[in-house]
Amino acid sequence: MSSEAKTLNQQNSSSINAYIVINLLMFIMLKLGLPINNTIESVVSKILTSATWLLIFGIFTQIINSQFSSQMKAVIVFWRFKEALPGYRAFSHFMHRDPRIDPSLLKSKLGNLPNKPMEQNRLWYKLYKKHESKKAVVDAHQKYLLTRDLASCSFLCCTVLGIAGYFLLANTQIWRIYTFILFMLFLIISNAARNCGEKLVSNVLAEESST
Repeated sequence: MSSEAKTLNQQNSSSINAYIVINLLMFIMLKLGLPINNTIESVVSKILTSATWLLIFGIFTQIINSQFSSQMKAVIVFWRFKEALPGYRAFSHFMHRDPRIDPSLLKSKLGNLPNKPMEQNRLWYKLYKKHESKKAVVDAHQKYLLTRDLASCSFLCCTVLGIAGYFLLANTQIWRIYTFILFMLFLIISNAARNCGEKLVSNVLAEESST
């Protein structure tokens, strides 16, 4: 992982911490039958304002996040087992979808554009490294990394907490509703991550097309 990606991940860590904390608190409250209205606000506020707890959950988040490789995260987000990242379709698909991108200009600058997915991704990555400091690219990259990691954590929560809830939650109806909410959250977040990843690919090509 590049130093740029590490920095962006560090900036995103507090949001991921909060997401995991809220998911765990919801499960504990459902298990213990605690009132949700004020309890979440008070407990989350105490946790997130405590340097010690923030450090603990920061480490815990990194452990959870490390369960998935970058490739596995891409599979979770893009629902493809092979060539999941949108860079593999940069020139065959995304180049033609964004009105900011001039395909003829890219062809004149880059020569014959690749058709094979692997070659497309390699060329796109070269362009990314060229434009990685541009504001539009940095912004899209940060949003993609955030939503990608949230999607991975959401998938893990949906799987682990959903299964645990079946055995630990007393009310079957509550478990069904809870699991459905977890699944819907995963669908929403993974869709957002896909959009952000595709936006990153398009922004890089748009930067190259405009220079």
